[in-house]
Amino acid sequence: MRRSLVAALAVPVLLLSACGGDEPTVEDAPTTEEATTEEETATEEPTTEEETATEEPTTEEETATEEPTTDAAPTTEEPTEEETSGDAGGESSADGQAAADRTKEWLVAFVNGEEAVCDMMLDLDSEGTMKDDETDYPICVATFPSLASEMFDTETAGIIESMEISGADVDGDTAVVNKTHFSELFGAGMGEEVITLKKIDGEWFVDMNASF
Repeated sequence: MRRSLVAALAVPVLLLSACGGDEPTVEDAPTTEEATTEEETATEEPTTEEETATEEPTTEEETATEEPTTDAAPTTEEPTEEETSGDAGGESSADGQAAADRTKEWLVAFVNGEEAVCDMMLDLDSEGTMKDDETDYPICVATFPSLASEMFDTETAGIIESMEISGADVDGDTAVVNKTHFSELFGAGMGEEVITLKKIDGEWFVDMNASF
């Protein structure tokens, strides 16, 4: 049990490791004066042909705008592929974001050393929730907060709380959060590690056995 918790504690460390590197360099954008000069050069000298084209619209163009064809109307009424599959996609997207939100909630509880972190996990056998396991839950609560408090301070917790996780790969009652779901900075620290969740009674729980 202790070994599993120590392994899990490495995840926030990985996520934060990318924050310690050098700040990315940004190339200087052209000054406002330079940009203005370029724009003026491009717009100051329109050709005579352009002026003539804008001043003298043809009769054919006017006729085309006045008499729209009747074929256009039915074309716009046909539902798109996204609209016909929107319900299923929306449900999957909502499930994925729910898993992502639970992952962040779990990580924040992690670095704060809160007992609530145990309420968001499966038991060691991945057969049920930790909070319903009379053997594993007391060990988790007794072990985890003390380990986390030794490793993380309030500044670290603040960084994790500012992190964003967008969606998860959902397959039935299993969801996987990987580096692609974190912002680029945190994703770099996550590497190839994943956080796997299982849904029980409509709620997502972190599966320690299938994570990291």
